[in-house]
Amino acid sequence: MRLRRLSNETEFFTHLADLATSLRTGTLILAELTGIPMEERRDAVSRLTEVADAADAAESAVLRALRENYATPVDRDSLYRLASTLREAVHRLEAVGFALSSSAFDEFPVGVHEFLAVLSNASDQTHTMLQRLPAKPDQWQYVESMSRLFHRAEMLHLQVSDAVPAARRGLVHLAAATLLGQMFYEAARSFAGMGAAVAEIAVRES
Repeated sequence: MRLRRLSNETEFFTHLADLATSLRTGTLILAELTGIPMEERRDAVSRLTEVADAADAAESAVLRALRENYATPVDRDSLYRLASTLREAVHRLEAVGFALSSSAFDEFPVGVHEFLAVLSNASDQTHTMLQRLPAKPDQWQYVESMSRLFHRAEMLHLQVSDAVPAARRGLVHLAAATLLGQMFYEAARSFAGMGAAVAEIAVRES
């Protein structure tokens, strides 16, 4: 395809904002999932799948814009990496939702609600960061915040998947809690990846 100069630099940030919206929607659905009856949880997961599909479309739009334009608002590699990690985070939230929907959980493990709060906090900060990024590429506060939240998530991962209290509820509950803890950890790691992508932009553009 013939290359052309970018005539509207807001195009990239619009698609990134769409990805951030998918993140926020995903964390809201996860919060809702923990407060509904067990038999309704899979319906909530199906909505998370729709959110993940929307994130796929937004990332594809970023990639299409990168193919069609050679003048970009920030470094091309950084834009690609940021869009990719945003999409990955949405899919990790979908995986958390699947783990939370397990019929093994008549009661969720200790630490689940606090972990969801960490993910929601990270999602909100990501949304705010992307609003500021066009005018201020050095978002170091966001980078530091994602690092702190990830370390907090590491401790909560251990709490959620703690084998002793889970084993008291039986092997099925233990297996479900272990899977949930791992999915929580992967979701938190994806936000840490976003922090790394934003740090790269700050180093190159500021």
